[in-house]
This record gives sequence, structure tokens and C-alpha cells, in this order.
Amino acid sequence: MNRLIAATCVSLLALGGAASAPVVAWSQTAPTRAAVSTGAAPQMVNLPRGTSFAVDLPADARDVIVSNPQVAEAMLHSPRRITVIGLAPGETDAVFLDAAGRTILALRVRVDAGTSALQDTLSRVMPGSGIRAEAVNDSIILSGVAASPAEAARAAQVARAFVSAPDKVMNMTTVVGSDQVTLKVRVVEVQRTAIKQLGFDTKAVLGRIGDTQWLLGSAATWGVNGALLGGITGGVSRDTTKNYQMEAPCGGGFPAGSLCPVTVDGGAPGDPSNWDTAKPGTGPGSDGLNKGEAMIKAFERVGLVRTLAEPNLTSVNGEAASFLAGGEFPVPAGRDLNGQITVEYKPFGVGLSFRPVVLSEGRISLQVKVEVSELTSQGGLTIGAGTPSSITLPGLSVRRSENTIELPSGGSMMIAGLLQESTRQNIDSLPGATNLPVLGQLFRSRDYLMGETELVVIVEAYVVNPTAPGRMQTPADGLRIAQDAQTIFFGQLNQAYGVPAPAAQSGGGWQGPVGYVIE
Repeated sequence: MNRLIAATCVSLLALGGAASAPVVAWSQTAPTRAAVSTGAAPQMVNLPRGTSFAVDLPADARDVIVSNPQVAEAMLHSPRRITVIGLAPGETDAVFLDAAGRTILALRVRVDAGTSALQDTLSRVMPGSGIRAEAVNDSIILSGVAASPAEAARAAQVARAFVSAPDKVMNMTTVVGSDQVTLKVRVVEVQRTAIKQLGFDTKAVLGRIGDTQWLLGSAATWGVNGALLGGITGGVSRDTTKNYQMEAPCGGGFPAGSLCPVTVDGGAPGDPSNWDTAKPGTGPGSDGLNKGEAMIKAFERVGLVRTLAEPNLTSVNGEAASFLAGGEFPVPAGRDLNGQITVEYKPFGVGLSFRPVVLSEGRISLQVKVEVSELTSQGGLTIGAGTPSSITLPGLSVRRSENTIELPSGGSMMIAGLLQESTRQNIDSLPGATNLPVLGQLFRSRDYLMGETELVVIVEAYVVNPTAPGRMQTPADGLRIAQDAQTIFFGQLNQAYGVPAPAAQSGGGWQGPVGYVIE
């Protein structure tokens, strides 16, 4: 009677001699038969999960030992017909014994996830692709040659649908000819500012000193800019808090240096010129306007700032590259074990980073990040204000753009519309007097500030190839330092500088001057 023995460990039976006749085996899912020879050495059999493998033995089998029944199981249909079924990814041994306990056949069965369905899908989705799929246990390995990184990424995306977890797909494909991408970027920023300041300051004191006095005053606060930034200041003032002393010497035969008496008849010839207001000594002032001052302050400024950066970067397909034209400023990050302040450096300036991916037909997918930043007092922070060890940290004014674009080699794309406009205005006035026609302007002060910022980024991408060293140029090509006589008598620092640029070859490539500036 035939028996089925399932062991939980690998059988260590001595593989004795057996019939040397070939054993014919085939899979139920694939009608093609494969010859498996009998003998002492175990035979390797790859079996996809969920499929079966039939074995025809040359002699009657009495026992079948499967070391790991969770991976595969064996079914005896007759003493010479046995079917092995793959249950789960893994490896196991299957040993067939005759009635005397001798080994008829030893198999090492490897059950994997199966890739026939995946390979068919890859052939339909990417016809002509050289990517192959292989299964190892419950994982899938993609190998072969891909036409582009995008094709390899699509194959990995399809393979993830056939496994239980995305990390069970190992993409080991190679890309034919790794492309290099050069990115030429122009960053143009224009800042326009306009400042207008017009203010009136008035002060007046009415009434004699020692009596009841009335005070009147109005001044511009410059609430927008904080202070008058420049310009012109002018006005008039009058002070009668004290009368003037009588001028001397006097006419009319008075001794030199004596005080002239006050006349009531309009002054006689020889009397001083201030006879009508002057008194001997000083007085308390007049009954009317005792002190007055009126000042006008005006200022106007128009500013224009232009920032331009033209970085050129080259990166291998799929790899990131970055560029920074600016600097770094320190920021306190904490204290060490000794109590010393530790700092970190933050970058600022014109920064560019990109990651190119070359697609089919020469198209380039770009992840571009452009940033323009500058140090400013707005948003700054002062630590320990009022102490000798205070630290002032500046703020950052940042304009940032991050995009993912697609364009052909040699194509251009503009990132524009990054506009910012700020308008602030302040009017100070004297209540009730500001609405007077014409004269109301004398009791109003205006502080006005307008700022506009526009950022434009132009991106040009090229798929490039290495060139001959003889076509390269540097700013030092053709430079010859002047001799002492030329420097002393003619003020020359160099005899010659710059050579003609190499002639551009016909065909593809950049047109016009590219790279270093050669005078």
C-alpha cells in the first residue's frame, strides 16, 4: 500500500543507488515535458506558486518524504505517477523511496511567486523592452536593459502590483547610455521703490511772560518711515519773549556808551533805530505772539534694484544638482557642555537646485527650485537686548518658486508672475483746519511708501555629451602678464588677454556664446 510521509525537517537519508532510467516530469500548467534524471544527487526544480509538477518514476514508489509541507506537497496517483504542488514561496526537499527503502529520486523544489503573468504584462505595456522579471521566494527581481530611467521606473511600478509589499521589488535594470543634462537658468528680479514725504511743523506761544500764555503746535510724525529720510527743511521763526536793548551810542550829544531815552515824538535825529521797541535793559515781551516757528520738510526718493544671476549646471540623468550665489549667516542653535553658544549657518542669496529625468524622444522632466533671499531688519530678533552680550539676528526676505516642468532638449520655459506690491501712506493733520481750502495743506503732513517686486525665471535644458578638451576655454586663455617697463611707463597689467573663441561646429548644440565671458 502506498504511503505519504511529510517531514518537518530536511531528510538526511543516504541516497543510495537507484534505477538510472530517466524520469519524465511536466507541469500541469505547461504541457512541455522535461526530463529529470534519477540518481543520488538531488535535482533542482523551480515551481511557481499555485502550479503543479508531475513525475513519472521508473520503479514503484512506496514512500515520499517532503521536508517542508508548507512550501510544497506531493500526491501519489499511482506507484509511478506523483504530482508535486507548490503552496508558498520557499524551498523544500522531496525524496521518493521504493519498497526496500532505496532512493528512487531526490528533488529540491523551489517555489517562488511566479513571474509569467508579470512578464506578459511588461511585454504588453512596454513592447520591445529588454527588462526581465525573476522571482526569488516572494520577491521579484527586475533585470535587463532599459531604454531610459523612465522605462525602468514604469517596470518597477508594474511589478509592485504583483507583490504584497512595494519593498519586495528589486529594480536591478541598467539604462543604456546615461544622459547628462545641462540647465541654463536666468533669474531676474526688479525692485522699484518710491518714497514721498511732506510735513509742516508749527509752534506758537501767545501772551506775555508772567501772564496767561496759550500754546499751539503741530508736527509730522512720519508714521510710515519713522523719520524724515532726507530732503530739504526750511521755515521762519519769531521770538519776542524779551525786548531788545537800546542801541548805543546815541545821537543828539549823548555820551558814548550811554542808554538813549525813549522819545514820544517819533524819535529825534540821532536816536537809535529800535527806539519804538527797545527799553533800557530787557523786558517781558509783547502781549501778542510771544514766540512762533513754522517749518516745512519735504523729501522724495525713487529707487530701482536689479538682481541678475545666470547659473549653468550639469547633472547626470536622475541626479540632483544645486547652485548658490550669496553667502551664509550664523544663527545660534544652542549651547554646548561648557555653556558656549553653538551656531548654524543658513544660506541666502540666489539659489538653484534641480533634478532632471530624461524621458523618451529626448524630452526632459525637471524638478526646479529657485530661491532669491536677502538679509533684512524686518522680522529680525535681538537676544539679550540692553546688555553688552546682546545678539541681533537678521531676518530673511525670501522669494521662492518650486516647479515640475517638462520640455524638449533645447526648449525654454519662463516662470513669471511672481509679483509683490506694497503701498503704505500716512496723513497727519490738525483737526478742523485740514479741510480749509488752500490753507489746509499747511496743516497736513504726508508720509508715503510704495514698493514693487517682480521675479522672472527662465529655464533652458539641454541633453549634452562630452566634448574634446581642445574646445574648452577658460578666462585665463591667452593671458600674458606685462613686464615691469610696461607697467611702470604705460600702466599695463597684462600684454594680452583673451583669444578668439573656437569656431562653432555645424549641427546640434548651443548657438551663441556660452560659458565663460571671454573679452
